[in-house]
Amino acid sequence: MKLFIATALATLIAGQAVALSCMRPDPVGSFARFAEDDASYYVLYGTLDFDASLQPKGVVNRERNLAPIAARFKGFGLTQDGFTARYENAVTLQPVCAGPWCGEQMPGIKSLIFAKVTGDTVTVSYGPCGGSVFAEPSDVTLRDMTACMNGNCP
Repeated sequence: MKLFIATALATLIAGQAVALSCMRPDPVGSFARFAEDDASYYVLYGTLDFDASLQPKGVVNRERNLAPIAARFKGFGLTQDGFTARYENAVTLQPVCAGPWCGEQMPGIKSLIFAKVTGDTVTVSYGPCGGSVFAEPSDVTLRDMTACMNGNCP
């Protein structure tokens, strides 16, 4: 019985040790990371409208190739003058998992979004550690994005 309790306790402690640990992403760092990528990206500010129930819920144990989610973006794209280019378009949301943890977004929240552009397809990939969608960014963050667009990231 003591061996069973010791084994159970060790398993519980080990289970907690494998929890996901993320560095807190920041928009300026994300801008730099996406700018270095060979792919093309839009930097957007606005809202996503989609069915949130289509996202993975809780801890995902088996599914690794999560289905994309159709969404609609409404807001503005970043130019050298700020978020001045009105942009409304269909986008594809792609939840990404790290181990059993998956990214999740909320519809209708004003967000700063880094979206990959491939032909006519605009995709927003998001994982549990963040870095491509920043909910309710401050005015300072939005100004920082304009500075980055002009080659002067803070």
